[in-house]
Amino acid sequence: MAGMAIAVLMACHERRETTRLSLCRLYASLDAAKSVEAGVFLVDDGSSDGTGEMVRREFPEVRVTEGDGSLYWSRGMRMAWTAARKEREDWDGYLWLNDDSELRPDAMSKMLAANDGERIVVGELEDSKGEIVYGLREGGLFTGNCVFVPRNVYARLGMLCGDYSHAWADYDYAMQAKRSGVEVVSAGVVGKAEGHPNRPSLTGLPLTARWRLLSDPKGWNLHDLWLYRRRNWGVARAMVSCFHLVIHVIWGGR
Repeated sequence: MAGMAIAVLMACHERRETTRLSLCRLYASLDAAKSVEAGVFLVDDGSSDGTGEMVRREFPEVRVTEGDGSLYWSRGMRMAWTAARKEREDWDGYLWLNDDSELRPDAMSKMLAANDGERIVVGELEDSKGEIVYGLREGGLFTGNCVFVPRNVYARLGMLCGDYSHAWADYDYAMQAKRSGVEVVSAGVVGKAEGHPNRPSLTGLPLTARWRLLSDPKGWNLHDLWLYRRRNWGVARAMVSCFHLVIHVIWGGR
């Protein structure tokens, strides 16, 4: 893929050392891919641990945009995407990369080798036990930890939906791709990351704490679930799904 120009999109919050390692691994993989021009656009969403300052100091070529701590993943990634588009509109593609993804040296070569310009390429990430924790899922869904969206796909699907707070935006993008007839393929294992629980446990929490999780972007967020179900399942099924979620949270998962 000689002469490709790609924009790498990242969002981070309070993970200075993790972000440093991820950027080091990214640049090593880009160097190994050869003839790839990359612009890295990172949104530091209000970190108080010096993440943004570290990136500016140690990776001055990275374009850093500051958030106020309210963006979370979905809106942070959309802000990074917007920054990339403002700099130039003719990128050959956009790589979504989580700041805790540690790419292998051959990761970018594998991702771009699987790219034909018309399909989304998903990189699989495994944990320290060798188990796949992020990547392509059943039914064409995928997690957004390492995903390449070529220019032609962007022209059809646009950016991530900016109405989500944290979760679901990657699955929503996958559903858009499916409806639009965009193929999604795996590039195989391209790196590692440690898996995290999708939602906090409800066990032992008082009702007030469980109720607050319904509005927590990283909790059992009712808004994001409703948005995803309504956009992809229709209003009736969305209402039923959200009702079940509320009951589940109220009763503590029992």
